[in-house]
Amino acid sequence: MKKIFLGIALIILCQSCFSYKAMDNDPTKMETGKTYKIKQNHKYSKVVFHDVKDNTILVSEDFEEKQIPINDITDIKKRKFSIVKTVALPLSIIAGLVGLFALSYN
Repeated sequence: MKKIFLGIALIILCQSCFSYKAMDNDPTKMETGKTYKIKQNHKYSKVVFHDVKDNTILVSEDFEEKQIPINDITDIKKRKFSIVKTVALPLSIIAGLVGLFALSYN
């Protein structure tokens, strides 16, 4: 029984509070200090945007500053706080589990 509750707690606590919304593929519209997912070479990188210079953008990824050529960027997604993921999903999981326990003991 303890393992079940531990598993449920891990599922609820590991929920992400953020979702990523697609935006125009224009780095000049990016805001300084915001987190983005940038796709280059068929791989997404989660980065914090700093500045646009000539044909590159300056970002930090894993506490390292990097310059990414604008031509290599194929997709940009902006991080957005999601109330549904933060509140509704864990509450619906808890309600479903309480319902299952109620049905199993009747």
